[in-house]
Amino acid sequence: MLLGFKTELYPNNQQKTLLAKHAGVARHAYNWGLWLTKNIRIAQFK
Repeated sequence: MLLGFKTELYPNNQQKTLLAKHAGVARHAYNWGLWLTKNIRIAQFK
């Protein structure tokens, strides 16, 4: 049997700002990695 736990956060304004910044940086890193992977794949087929 699998068990799961849910956690609810109640961040203050400063913590909300930091969470948003971290999410933005993570998205930027994901997009950069996706761009890099696509360029490598394109270069392999030339």
